[in-house]
Amino acid sequence: MRSYIKIILNRLFPGRYVWDHIYETGQELKWAWNSYADQSLRRCRLRLASLKGKYRGHRCFIMGNGPSLNATPLNKLSDEYVWGVNRCYLLFDRISWRPTFYSAVDTRVVPDNAEEINALFTALTTTTFFFPLKFRVERILNSAANTYWYNEISISDKCLPDGHFSTNVPRLVRSARTVTIAAMQVAVHLGFNPIYLIGCDTAYKVPKTSHFEDKDQHLIVATHDDDCNHFTSDYFGSGKKYHQPHPERMVFGYEQANRACNRLGIQIFNATVGGELEVFPRIEFESLFE
Repeated sequence: MRSYIKIILNRLFPGRYVWDHIYETGQELKWAWNSYADQSLRRCRLRLASLKGKYRGHRCFIMGNGPSLNATPLNKLSDEYVWGVNRCYLLFDRISWRPTFYSAVDTRVVPDNAEEINALFTALTTTTFFFPLKFRVERILNSAANTYWYNEISISDKCLPDGHFSTNVPRLVRSARTVTIAAMQVAVHLGFNPIYLIGCDTAYKVPKTSHFEDKDQHLIVATHDDDCNHFTSDYFGSGKKYHQPHPERMVFGYEQANRACNRLGIQIFNATVGGELEVFPRIEFESLFE
């Protein structure tokens, strides 16, 4: 009997993995309920939809926080559209400009740095922020006029590349192995083309001084300021919490993002100085300003 139900459901939803569809429907209903319960969220989809194609004809830079930023002449980005993520604000004493857009998605990093991130809403009045709705519902992050909340749905390997990269941001954004892929989904929605990645080294080495909170060594707490994976050693410094990076999973996510963007005719280039990410065509950062 159960097999017949599966056949019927698969015919009702052709071309999709039915159980993923059911899960996503449930998540969308949850999104709808949260939007109804919180008046400030009711127009979230409409607000996101209003941004579609707003920056068509422009390029943007999505800035990871890898150590290669220390070898990147960031002053050249002062007149560019730039995405900052996570603890990028630790760079602010080195640069005169501020990111046009900001995003953070990690369920361990965001709560651990919520006070600092919330302070950005008033400090960066010209920056536009994008976050998963859950951080608003759980009252981890505050809200402001320059903040957009989206419905985050788990990634799925059953329908690629769409299971890892959404092209319908008002409906959903796929959770990502790295925040830069979440930013890419929104950047595509905003109409940016081409998109350049910088600081996306995609090479990680967990310091031996780290403490693991679980037997699977997935939940990490730093015990020293010896972070070699980011532009400053105190990025995930003493007491900071984060997840095991799993760069191979990030690379798979980047591959799906590349497939989705190629289908849309959107060009993505890796302008990172060095690093291990080879999914996208390489381009010299400084050549973009000649």
